[in-house]
Amino acid sequence: MKKGKFYAVSTGAGSTELLTLKAIRILKGCEIIFYPESERNTIALDSIFHDTGIDFHQKTLVPCHFSMSGNPEKTILEYEHIASKCEEYMNIGKDVAMLSIGDVTLYSTAARTASLIKKHGFDIEFSAGVNSFSQAACSASLSLCETDEKLTVIPGDSYYTNGKIKAALTDEGTKILMKMGRHLKEIISILDETGLIQNATLVQKASLPEEKIFCGEELLHLSEKDFESAYLSIIIVINKAD
Repeated sequence: MKKGKFYAVSTGAGSTELLTLKAIRILKGCEIIFYPESERNTIALDSIFHDTGIDFHQKTLVPCHFSMSGNPEKTILEYEHIASKCEEYMNIGKDVAMLSIGDVTLYSTAARTASLIKKHGFDIEFSAGVNSFSQAACSASLSLCETDEKLTVIPGDSYYTNGKIKAALTDEGTKILMKMGRHLKEIISILDETGLIQNATLVQKASLPEEKIFCGEELLHLSEKDFESAYLSIIIVINKAD
């Protein structure tokens, strides 16, 4: 029996309108769809349910739970467990799609799962999507970089914990801060301390109905509810070279 194929499918930043035609085609063709699920959201799954023409009566939807514990050994076991479940379906000839919010090449559980599956001899394919920071920039009508300007993507929580964030922020070029679920408040304080707050724009839940945009000193007056939404936050800092 021919083995099935694994598709890591980007769903875009959240709105159904950001799904690509390729993503819809792949999802129509896959009987098995894995999707990330947490206490906070099922945004990747929600984005494919409306006006896509996908017949979900013919699909098996499988939730993926990742603890995001920060424990490397536990994380590896979680990914191996999900990869093994995918391979069970592929071994009986079924194609499997795994959803990934944003673009599958950026901080994606689907991409990491795909790397394990590929090592086990299965075919894999990535489907590109509208990443969260591109949508955030569009929501705020910002040009991220021009001509020879530099663009840097920074994992906020990690850089804050390791003491590297201040140096990264004060470098020239545009900075994109992602993955700030734990330290958004502290990162905003550093932007204020370094005099970069006026250059900063915070976009939360880009493309979704709950989208919020804060510019400059507005970041210093966020509510606790805004900090609770840190999981889907992007900060764009445009620091032009002198």
